[in-house]
Amino acid sequence: MNKQPRRPAQLEDAQIEAIEGDADVAYNSELAHTSAQALMPMGTHFRERDRALVARVLDLVDEEGVDVVAETWVRSPENSLPGILWRGYLLREWIRRDKDDVARRYEIAKAAAAEGAEADLPKPGALRQEWDLVLAGSYEGDFAVLLDRSARFAATLGGVESVWIAEDSDPLATEVTRRRDAFASTAREFEAAAGLVREGRLE
Repeated sequence: MNKQPRRPAQLEDAQIEAIEGDADVAYNSELAHTSAQALMPMGTHFRERDRALVARVLDLVDEEGVDVVAETWVRSPENSLPGILWRGYLLREWIRRDKDDVARRYEIAKAAAAEGAEADLPKPGALRQEWDLVLAGSYEGDFAVLLDRSARFAATLGGVESVWIAEDSDPLATEVTRRRDAFASTAREFEAAAGLVREGRLE
């Protein structure tokens, strides 16, 4: 398996300058956190003096789309805000791009669910719409609940097939989606992140 993540878009030097306001274009965790906090402000990392940066990030997302911002989250750990937004981005993109595969697994999972339990399985379209709002910086719901719902969705569909993305050539082939038991692992990460949100510790 190819260990190198396949990124959704390449962040250009000028775009990094637009966020950071200087010429230092090296990847750094501060940029990942700033872009993540712009879309989902939480924790102590979000500070009043960051508001000008946040405005630049939101302008960039509005003009270029979230793909270019997601580029900054690729290397972030799963217990961080940018790391969990990266996983939410991948889930949302899979639902958006691979509609037939998503629908097939969803129907199998729904049919196999115990009577009444299928009502608790989030619908792909509804889940995507919520992540659309997060990635546009306009989500007003309970983020912990969304992470719980994402965890349930990933765990249930992972029970149908443990492989998430089957080929390294797939545009969504990354270290997250191509690892062993990718869905189950991502579900656990969503669930753990939900707990961190409730404790005020996801940053």
